[in-house]
Amino acid sequence: MSTITEHPRTIDLSQIETEVSDSQNNSCATEEKVRRADSPLENGLPFQQNIALLHAARERLVYTQDYPVPLPKTDDELVVEIRAIGLNPVDWKSIDYNFAIPQLPYIAGRDFAGVVVRAPTTPSRLRVGDLVLSPSTDYRDIRKSAFQEYAISTQHNVAKLPQNVPTTHGASIGVAYVAAALALGVSLGLNLPKVSGQDQADLWEAVRKLPQDAIPIDVAAECLSSIENSERPQQGDWIAIYGGSSTSALFISEIARLAGLKVILLADFAKHGERLGEREGSILVDSHDPIRAINVVRAITKGKLRFAVDTVGKETAGHLVQMLQADAQEERRAHLVGLTGVPKEKVDGIVFHSVPIKLFHEVPSIGLTLMTWLEKALETQAIALPEVEHAGGGLEGINAALDRMRNGEISGRRLVISV
Repeated sequence: MSTITEHPRTIDLSQIETEVSDSQNNSCATEEKVRRADSPLENGLPFQQNIALLHAARERLVYTQDYPVPLPKTDDELVVEIRAIGLNPVDWKSIDYNFAIPQLPYIAGRDFAGVVVRAPTTPSRLRVGDLVLSPSTDYRDIRKSAFQEYAISTQHNVAKLPQNVPTTHGASIGVAYVAAALALGVSLGLNLPKVSGQDQADLWEAVRKLPQDAIPIDVAAECLSSIENSERPQQGDWIAIYGGSSTSALFISEIARLAGLKVILLADFAKHGERLGEREGSILVDSHDPIRAINVVRAITKGKLRFAVDTVGKETAGHLVQMLQADAQEERRAHLVGLTGVPKEKVDGIVFHSVPIKLFHEVPSIGLTLMTWLEKALETQAIALPEVEHAGGGLEGINAALDRMRNGEISGRRLVISV
């Protein structure tokens, strides 16, 4: 089994804004006093941490000691002591294919759960001691990355975990849920359904009420002009999801089901049929033979499928294109969201969408809406949670866990590491 090798102490001094220059003051006591006064950690917790550090693309993560604990920069940020890390496919694909690595050395990791050790200084629903999950979609800010013992998040990017959801399961939810909710709520315009004590959320309308400069320019078209109000899903409409065994597909299907849509999951029967067949409110179609799957879906929907989401890749997204049918009589186009890509060739009557993930961390009102809806859904057990497999070794076990994902050993469940 491959493990993370120990590396000499690495410190990015730019992250410790209160560090005292030795050239100005050689007093160790004075330096310690300054760091203690400004540190986000109290009551004897360490001021430095262990991390898994990436020094170059296509290399192994390096177990690194005595790395600075990140500090809040704004009054809405908080510090989380990480208890569990959820691994995503992007965690190994970005390393192997050299994308989404904005700097080197780099701290990776998109999903974590843990305990709040410093709350926001602005008025907040969060308190020290709260158990929370945090999807780290803001991958350019390594303070918010998961492969470390302490991380920064913002109050609009965490969800409090109820007693019925342990941190190991909380760490399996974040990014997959955010992608699902934005794909449905913004790209397709579906209202996030009402759950006990929580009204439905109209993200489609919410983004249109934002100031023009609040929406990142590179996702503005997706947010504002990719689907008309008359084309939005209604109760009883069909939605097909290719890659039905993925965690994102789980949350897409759960939200769609609660909203009254009729769900078709396309997945490999041999691998996932027994487990997915038990999922409430969905029809399972075997994807092993794509041509047959296309014909089956057309027959089930009677040629009235207008909404689809692909979680696999461009090829399977192309299969969904052949299942979709625009409503020419009502002048309503069909819509396909690709979580990992869409076909290059445009098709008349079908709109291709990409998920505007930036909304989650760059627009506080959208992020907060997603997190408060999730809190209530978890508290009331309104949605099913992913199947979790525990990987050992803590931060030093991440390389071995990512290798298992590279080798295709993890399918239909989330790999979680306790820290």
